[in-house]
Amino acid sequence: MSGTTTTNATTTNATANEMAFGMYKEYNVSIYVLLFMLLVLTSIGVSHVLEQRLQLHFISSSGAIIIVGLIAGALCSFDQSDIVARWLVGFDPNVFFVGLLPPIIFNSGYTMKRRHFFDNLTSILMFAILGTFISAVVVGGFLYLLGTIGLSLQMPLAECLAFGALISSTDPVTTLAVFQELHVDPKLFYIVFGESVLNDAISIVLFNTFVKFIGVTEVHAHAVSYAVLDFIGVCVGSILVGVTFGCLSSIALKHVKGLAVMHEVSLFVLVAYIPFLVAEVLELSGIVAILFAGMFMRHYTFNNLSSAAKDIASNLFHIVAFMCELVVFLNLGLSFFAMERGLSIPFMLWSLLACLVARAMHVYPLSSLRNVCMRRGDTQNRLDRNEQHMIWFSGLRGAIAFSLALSFPAPFREEVRAATMVVVVVTVLVMGGLTVKALDVLNIQRLVHVLNPNPFIYLRCASNCRKMMQVTARTRFIPRSAAMSC
Repeated sequence: MSGTTTTNATTTNATANEMAFGMYKEYNVSIYVLLFMLLVLTSIGVSHVLEQRLQLHFISSSGAIIIVGLIAGALCSFDQSDIVARWLVGFDPNVFFVGLLPPIIFNSGYTMKRRHFFDNLTSILMFAILGTFISAVVVGGFLYLLGTIGLSLQMPLAECLAFGALISSTDPVTTLAVFQELHVDPKLFYIVFGESVLNDAISIVLFNTFVKFIGVTEVHAHAVSYAVLDFIGVCVGSILVGVTFGCLSSIALKHVKGLAVMHEVSLFVLVAYIPFLVAEVLELSGIVAILFAGMFMRHYTFNNLSSAAKDIASNLFHIVAFMCELVVFLNLGLSFFAMERGLSIPFMLWSLLACLVARAMHVYPLSSLRNVCMRRGDTQNRLDRNEQHMIWFSGLRGAIAFSLALSFPAPFREEVRAATMVVVVVTVLVMGGLTVKALDVLNIQRLVHVLNPNPFIYLRCASNCRKMMQVTARTRFIPRSAAMSC
């Protein structure tokens, strides 16, 4: 009897301990989430003050968020236990790729203005596909050569090329914001914008291709051929997945009538995310799939939504993408002072130099090739030397590069992550901050109308234009039929 009593008491104590541990863990998680949310709120507040109130062009929204993260990370480094710092920066790479990157990429495709994109399609494809490949090979080969002669960290060629692929992902959100505010020529704006959108997807697919060679001792010609075919197959297959779901969503919403606004928006959002998951299940690129799904859904599915659903969907995607990018940049700033190893200063500096050199080695030759291929006499659409300098200067690195660095295979993950953070911080803070000065020095052409890739702005402008035309028609200045066709 006493044995049974002892067993029951032990079980009761164990249950009580588990409950206490669970409550303690829940308490800690609540504190950490609260701290992170406060940092997010602080980042939004600082970004608003710098951009809207003070109108400081030399500190961008992304730069302000990184600075908040850097300050918070520096304060956390004084914690001897290092518990808070490790929790705040302890994001699983899967959270980035499954939760944070898809909304960012989808919104990039969703907000792309079709006419300007296709007007500059040749240039965009040249810079995004050929340019990314050239950049990855130049960065990887340059760092591999430096490693073999002892001037930098010695990494195998596959690792160097994988790093070259991830660091070739550009994120000129700061530059584009300045372009938009200062009304830069649409040709230059959409070449930089379109390149960055497709460049992200190409960099990720190229990174995954090079990662497959890590640890392989001998690489034969047939393996290289297979890798090239695999790269092409993944790109084409992913595009087909994105386009298919974009078309299916358009057909579905066209024939389904009488949905409530919330049901419309919910269906639209869910269908937008499904291509990413389907492509990942098929071992394709979810990023490429959701990019093209966003492009097709904006120009086809979007037109089958009600007016209220259009407003909600456009704002929702823009807000979610902004929040996801904010979290990525904030985590980058927090992680800067949490690096315990991987601080190879030569590798960091050489990586930064390699990025600048590789950018130049594809921007200038491809720009010259583009100008040669232009029709004779079409001087207006050619890229002059100053515009080429500006495209080179717009090669900032950002969220995609940092997210890929978090998933870099061992044993060089820490070194690659540290170098990536340095490149991102320097390009965003320094080159992003000097964008206005660069535009002035290079005398880049500016127009009188505002460029804004946000489709909600275009929708509102079109709506206001239509209302104004209809009001004017009532006063008999113009035919009502002409006003209704606006």
